[in-house]
Amino acid sequence: MAFYPLIKLRHKLYSFVAVICTLASFSVSADTVISITSGRGAPFVNADNTGFYDLIVKNMFERNGIEARVVLLPSERSLINANKGIDDGNIARIKGINKKYSNLIMVPEKIIDFEFVAFTKNRQFRVNNWEQLQQYNVTFINGWKVFEKKVKHYKSLVRARDSAQLFNLISNGRADIALYDLWSGLWWLKHNPDEIYYLKPPIASFQLYLYVHKKHKNLVPDLARALKSMKADGTYQKIYNQSLRSLLN
Repeated sequence: MAFYPLIKLRHKLYSFVAVICTLASFSVSADTVISITSGRGAPFVNADNTGFYDLIVKNMFERNGIEARVVLLPSERSLINANKGIDDGNIARIKGINKKYSNLIMVPEKIIDFEFVAFTKNRQFRVNNWEQLQQYNVTFINGWKVFEKKVKHYKSLVRARDSAQLFNLISNGRADIALYDLWSGLWWLKHNPDEIYYLKPPIASFQLYLYVHKKHKNLVPDLARALKSMKADGTYQKIYNQSLRSLLN
């Protein structure tokens, strides 16, 4: 009988600790701001948090009671930070990126179709595939993996350091074709007017996804459902229209 109160007290202590741990876990989930990295600037990520990725991420996590923001980093660094768990995830990447960055888990609902196009001053040019670049002087931004992998045919090639140099090469006649993603190119031309156009159809198109660090794997189904619901209730289209589609006007 002498040991009963001690056992009872110990049981209560364990219960109390379990409750505290549960509350602490909830507190972290409720109070911590999730950081999702991106290697793309405007119109996808910008300083006032109104870019396409800014708003998509904010809404996806808000629907799960979590505050999240997008952090702009150099492309490779954005993946490394997410993979190491320094940040909580990365947006937006093609399927299979986790073969190299094994700590990342894909949220299986498409963020966007990402189109790569040819910008030029000559609307008569025709570039429907990578091989047709062989007759042109081509430029793209150094470090863009898709172009480094695919662009093997060209008359000449210049690797630009940034979008400003990329489009200056076209404006100055030093390149015939500038390879870039559609929305970033349209954003640049809207803010730096020039008689430069993009050719249709795109040379390539990829479906891009959100990846989260494996420590957040329990969020993956909920985030996928949140994005689906955003598409169903019109939220996704509203964000798309105000941040991207408006660039077509």
